[in-house]
Amino acid sequence: MIRKNSGFTALELATTIAIVAVIAALVMPPYLRWNRARRLEGAVVNLTSDLEMAKVRAIRENAFVVVVFGAQNYTMFIDTGDGVGGLPNWNRDADEQQILNRKMPTGVQIDTGSLSFPTINDKVRFNGRGIPPDILAPEIIPVANTVRGRQVSVNRLGFINVQ
Repeated sequence: MIRKNSGFTALELATTIAIVAVIAALVMPPYLRWNRARRLEGAVVNLTSDLEMAKVRAIRENAFVVVVFGAQNYTMFIDTGDGVGGLPNWNRDADEQQILNRKMPTGVQIDTGSLSFPTINDKVRFNGRGIPPDILAPEIIPVANTVRGRQVSVNRLGFINVQ
């Protein structure tokens, strides 16, 4: 009587698993480096475009738009002037509209300790002309992951550049 064998033997299965493990060991490190780099680049692109959006929104609303930086996120709101004498107070009050709250990708953060905006270290604002009136020299916003970092600069005319 002839028996028909169907299925895999243990040796065939072990060989297949070993081949897959070797391929994974060769492919994973470059993929992980690539993935970290893409997350960083994506965060920098988002930050740059969001700062540009803050400028445009300030012009459109003819009001101050404040961007507040944290290590893991940044928020943007329209500062309508609830401070002393109707001047903007840099803080989001209950009646002020939040435009954006963006969380940084996993492993990417803003180095808030290195921020040195002249008035308040972790905040920048754009006026109704799209200019950050408090900045006198180009200011750097460092964005980094565990491997590398990028810098977004904002100058006194509101020009935003990635370095």
